[in-house]
Amino acid sequence: MKPLEQKHDASTLGTPPIDSRQNILLVGNWRSDTGYAWNMIERFWIAIADAFPNCRVLLCFPELGAVNPAIIAAGIEVFEFSFDFKTPAAIVKFCRTHKIGMIYFTDRPYTSPVYPLLRLSGVQNIIVHDHTPGSRTTPMGIKRIAKSIISRMFGADAYIACSEHVLARLTEVGCLSAEKCHLARNGIDLSRFDDTPSSIRKELDLPSDATLVVSCSRVHPYKRIDDIVDAAAFLNDSTIHFIHIGDGPGFPALQKKIDSFYLNDRFTLLGQRHDVPQILSGCDIAVHASDGEVGLCLAILEFMASHLPVLVTDEPSVCRALTPGQNGLTYPHRDVRALAAQIRLLSQDAQLRKRLGNAARRTVDPLYRIENTISAVVDILQRLCRNSSTPPTTARPLRTQDDVGTHRDR
Repeated sequence: MKPLEQKHDASTLGTPPIDSRQNILLVGNWRSDTGYAWNMIERFWIAIADAFPNCRVLLCFPELGAVNPAIIAAGIEVFEFSFDFKTPAAIVKFCRTHKIGMIYFTDRPYTSPVYPLLRLSGVQNIIVHDHTPGSRTTPMGIKRIAKSIISRMFGADAYIACSEHVLARLTEVGCLSAEKCHLARNGIDLSRFDDTPSSIRKELDLPSDATLVVSCSRVHPYKRIDDIVDAAAFLNDSTIHFIHIGDGPGFPALQKKIDSFYLNDRFTLLGQRHDVPQILSGCDIAVHASDGEVGLCLAILEFMASHLPVLVTDEPSVCRALTPGQNGLTYPHRDVRALAAQIRLLSQDAQLRKRLGNAARRTVDPLYRIENTISAVVDILQRLCRNSSTPPTTARPLRTQDDVGTHRDR
């Protein structure tokens, strides 16, 4: 196992051991301590390292901050190296130097002229795991034919979709071969949301009968947290308090908007927190107003796991996990008045909140368990290797959550 202090810089790459076998490269897109959905992706990386015990497993970050100790404990070698498709010579050199046989990308392009270059450098299997949000226009006619040809020439060897919505998008919008597209539904660790006492009301000094509305995401205009602020202003109800968990580039502008509406006593930005399950257990209503998601948004699944009634926009990529009226409610996208009306409805009907929240929990368990997601991802990679010219080494059982440790943040 390589200690954290021995993380590498691409400028000082050495020659790998002579007996290197088919090595696996995992590629991070952001700084190593970014958090959010990347915590789930870290668990995939650890599971991949466990499943291929006789392979050298490398992980590249464009910038190194703190690294999850579980990654180091799994024997993954961490490098600070920007895997930028604009510098193909550098990444080809990296792959040749380290005899990379498989690359596992997250949210990278479906097609790229870099992929054939990687194959020439010895890479046999290129996997793209797609978590990108939103709906896109289906190409027709000549454009569709052209995309199909490009996908055959410059495509990856396998694509993993995190939801049925993304799986359909791969073939319908990406014009990719259905045989290359696989499903590994997003999942969460449900045990984190069981028996979690909360002190959030005490922290905010809220009366016991106040209705607490929560949202949780990176603070970015795409997430439309500003719509929730607008709904709070429209309600103008001192008995309803709003909180948002998360930070991001839009944080200062969002706080400024809250200040301009004089909502400081009713809308609190908590920033990034490490006690999300505990916070959710003290809330009454959850809202997600994003312009788009992947079909199975992790925040929505966590709301559902916390027995919360979930209120989301009717944008198809956002509301996929819900059946309106059964385990949640929807409202027309960007309709702030409708959002406010649904919040008021839920705030005034405790029985409706309980019914929707309990149904939401029954929906996520067992369909959206992280253990199922991890098993699906590893199975896809193992099957891909079995079908390639260089089969993988014997797999070993996956570690449990207790073995790999927990993540520091979202």
